Amino acid sequence: MGSVPVELRGDFEVCRQLTRSHYENFSVVSLFVPRHLRPHFYSVYAFCRGVDDLGDEFAGDRMAALDAYEEELRRAFAGEATTPAFRALQFTIATCNLPMEPFLRLIEANRRDQRKHTYDTWEDLRDYCRYSADPVGRLVLGIFGCLDDERARLSDATCTALQVTNHMQDIERDLALGRIYVPRADLERFGASLDDIRARRATEGVRRCIALEVDRAQALFDEGRRLESLVPPRLARQLKLYRLGGEAILAAIRRQGYNPFAGRPVVSGKQKLRIALSVLAGGAKGEGGSA
Repeated sequence: MGSVPVELRGDFEVCRQLTRSHYENFSVVSLFVPRHLRPHFYSVYAFCRGVDDLGDEFAGDRMAALDAYEEELRRAFAGEATTPAFRALQFTIATCNLPMEPFLRLIEANRRDQRKHTYDTWEDLRDYCRYSADPVGRLVLGIFGCLDDERARLSDATCTALQVTNHMQDIERDLALGRIYVPRADLERFGASLDDIRARRATEGVRRCIALEVDRAQALFDEGRRLESLVPPRLARQLKLYRLGGEAILAAIRRQGYNPFAGRPVVSGKQKLRIALSVLAGGAKGEGGSA
């Protein structure tokens, strides 16, 4: 926390604890993130975690709660934040010169979750990811000082890939929230339906549809991989860690025969360690890009 003013260290500690209290496929802040930037990862993660919790778990009026969250965000951009997590975020925004739009899109994604519970087409799902996932990558690029159009485009591919991977991993969990992120048209293409998902029927059509989404996610990982050669080495390693973690989940889905109801496909602790060691040993292909 040496890069944080003394009076804000308690606020950033609140954010840091949040990174440890929720399950993630991979640590949000790994050793690959330079020490002086880690507090900014903590504050941005706290924002993302907070808005997702409001959209998924808040027991009251979620739309009103999301509106209040946006108001606090706007106060942070005005230098008038009133809560620990937003005071920390306020410092990150000013230090890293982060734009407001990615934060607003993440809030809007959670508003959409209250109104829309299924998606008709692959393009509909990708549009949702432009709000729920892509902003996170752009904020990470902003923290590292390398946010531009080309790197943002490649980041979007990786972030959408990670989001689709998580959707295919969490079909059972999403059902519990009343949501299905498998496109209706894709299911119907293989003779399946949203009702098959709701009834937890792993029909041949359902499996073929999941296979299609897995292939699409892999193609997006392949597209976004070039970003690893266009960013500073430490960020390149972090991006590679995320990508390999996502690809490991896709591999787990394949091993289950694309059956979304055969148990949640996860990356084991040993797999995570192997991936982390491989990234540490091999770096990222073409690393050495500059901000």
